[in-house]
Amino acid sequence: MNNNQKPKIQSNGYNGSEPTRMCPKCLKTKPLSAFGFRNMGDGQIRNQSWCKDCRSKY
Repeated sequence: MNNNQKPKIQSNGYNGSEPTRMCPKCLKTKPLSAFGFRNMGDGQIRNQSWCKDCRSKY
């Protein structure tokens, strides 16, 4: 996998474990594994903005 094919992940902070980010829907800070991925077309993959819990409730 070359550098152009890696997912673009938005995250805040790093404490030696899994990076975390805040869900804009529930306002909770969660690990990146709590967020899904989406295909942006043209081969780009990005993480979802809402966490999996909030997306399943929607």
